[in-house]
Amino acid sequence: MAGKGDGGSGFRGIEDDLKTGGIDRAAPILLCGAEVFLVDHYEKKLAERFGGGASAFLDLNVFRGGEAKDEEIMSACDTVPMLAPRRVVIVKNHPGLSGGSGAGGPAGASAVSSAGGGASRGRGAGKTQKNSGLEGYLPALPETVRLIFTAAGVNKTRTLYKALAKAGRVYEFSRLSEDEARSFARKRFKAMGLAIPFGRLGEFLAQTGYLDKDSETDLFGVANEAAKLGAFVRAEGRGEVTSEDIAECLSGTLQTDVFAVLDAISNGRKAESVRLLENSLALGESPFRLLSLFTGHFEIMLGYKEMQEKGYSPSKMMSVFNMKNDWRLKRLGGFASRFSKEKLRAILHRLYNIDGDIKSGNISDRLALTLLIAEM
Repeated sequence: MAGKGDGGSGFRGIEDDLKTGGIDRAAPILLCGAEVFLVDHYEKKLAERFGGGASAFLDLNVFRGGEAKDEEIMSACDTVPMLAPRRVVIVKNHPGLSGGSGAGGPAGASAVSSAGGGASRGRGAGKTQKNSGLEGYLPALPETVRLIFTAAGVNKTRTLYKALAKAGRVYEFSRLSEDEARSFARKRFKAMGLAIPFGRLGEFLAQTGYLDKDSETDLFGVANEAAKLGAFVRAEGRGEVTSEDIAECLSGTLQTDVFAVLDAISNGRKAESVRLLENSLALGESPFRLLSLFTGHFEIMLGYKEMQEKGYSPSKMMSVFNMKNDWRLKRLGGFASRFSKEKLRAILHRLYNIDGDIKSGNISDRLALTLLIAEM
């Protein structure tokens, strides 16, 4: 049966299968989804696991694109490994996994790396003879091969996708949930020999902006920020990440910049808030991305103010806002305390109107944002 990973469950699913050994049976595997970092990461991890170490490159075949025929892929799968316990065959972005519905288009992928020259068993008899093409071959993979397909985007109506889902395991990596993102970040720090408490993981992720609505930050960005932070902490000769480390090392992230603007606005430092905004724009940040962040933060600030008046506890507020850590709530709650509810409503109304003004061409995006911050 297929080990399908729907949405963000591909991350949890593959980790569970790696621990239990369920991924080790002779069945095709598809790694796909928007989080290309995870697709690449698990491709390498599985190739190393299945290939058995340093000599694996002699028994590794990598195919790309849509130039080689499926016959070449099947021939590679039928070739006996020379040194490794199993031959590993990787097929990247097979055209049969994307595009229109139904059967795949041009068969196969260009063989850019085809190491190893073991004897081919051939496929002249038995189950695969009764089924034409790669789709019919998948259920009868030899025990001595592990076949891995990778793709960023897939069309689940394609025949090849359906055949892979039926004969093997599909792990689809979409954006991670907050719990999954914490697990991902913790593994990055652990690999560097660093400890980071649970709450501080949430603080780190909040600073990266990965969990923000409509965030453009992907796991490559999170991994880079973790590496930068880890290098700083280790250079200091310490083994645990502190809040001060996060603030200092991630001070150039968009989330941190927006909080700095909010801090200046809420304290009446308008000139500083405009300067900070212009710095972000000068560094190439999208005005629409900034507008989205400001809108989301002010919505939380107004909600915080209203729930506080109703006597909601911080844990209840976190549940309403679907937050897993209190760092962001504390920051935005602190900003909210410096505004009246009426002022917050007026700012939100202005933010909603600005989006329409920009899209209608009545005002440029940069000027609209600058004027808005000055008016606050």
